[in-house]
Amino acid sequence: MNRPTDKQIEEVLAGVATPEDAKIVAEWFATEEGNTYLDAVMTREAECLNAETAEIYVDHIIPSEKMYHQIQKNISRKQIKRICFRVAAILIPVIFLVGLYLQINSRVDLFGTTEYEEIRVAKGERIQMMFQDGTRVYINSDSWLKYPKKFGLGKREVFLVGEAYFVVAKNKKRPFIVNLNGPSVHVLGTSFDVQAYPENKDIVICLDEGHVNLTLSSAKEYPLLPGEKLIYNKESDRCQIIKNNYSKQVSMWKDNVISFKDTPLAEVVKVLNRWYNVNFKIEDEQASKYVYTLTSDNTILEKVLQDLEKIAPVKFEYDEVRKEVTVRMKQDGKK
Repeated sequence: MNRPTDKQIEEVLAGVATPEDAKIVAEWFATEEGNTYLDAVMTREAECLNAETAEIYVDHIIPSEKMYHQIQKNISRKQIKRICFRVAAILIPVIFLVGLYLQINSRVDLFGTTEYEEIRVAKGERIQMMFQDGTRVYINSDSWLKYPKKFGLGKREVFLVGEAYFVVAKNKKRPFIVNLNGPSVHVLGTSFDVQAYPENKDIVICLDEGHVNLTLSSAKEYPLLPGEKLIYNKESDRCQIIKNNYSKQVSMWKDNVISFKDTPLAEVVKVLNRWYNVNFKIEDEQASKYVYTLTSDNTILEKVLQDLEKIAPVKFEYDEVRKEVTVRMKQDGKK
């Protein structure tokens, strides 16, 4: 929609606008451009007043009693003071405030009443989804993602257990945060893969584009540049950043391509277990000494196992009924 005139916006913020103009401005504030403008105004007004002044404004009558009770019901007293102060400071009229809540709150969470949705991707499955801000997420097998129905004005935060590839829509005023149960990835707009399976000792982040920071519980930050790979050991609390010469291979799974690069058998088995939801039984420990390099868009398990058998003298026998693969060394002279 077209941007309202400066006069219309100023009159709405001053509390002297007509109901018609208030409705127009409220609808514009629900757009990305208007959302950014409103956030800037609120931030500017907040910075102009110190904490003492804020308390004075809080005790004043809020333009909308209905909206005041809405805020009071859903957030703590401390948060009430902060939010009500910001609303009162710019004197938003009743009709605008109600319109703003109905229009903008359908896209963002203004008052801390966020409800969450959860997606659990079972073994053998992978999905792709898009958030309301345009961010795309590819979620790998055996993973869990928790996300708000509506992102807040200040940040966009999701919670991940497992692996996902994010293509984050840029918004400098609303950073995107991937919470990894302690550590978290802070993003402005970028593309990256993150592996955070609870049974793995390492959290691995591979950055394709943009810029991200891994922030630990201790508040220590590790910035990552495109083409780099970050490995954070949860046991030692140590972080290592290396050049990732095979960055594209890391995220091939989102295109249904299996890719291994000098990967030990134990890790190959773990990946295939998630990918196909089958169990592996290694009967010969000697087989574990081999590593595998393979890229295959073959999604049939039997074909993948045949390809693996061409790399090392290891036999993979699949029992479809039991959904189990037995791994043993090949006998001399036998395929």
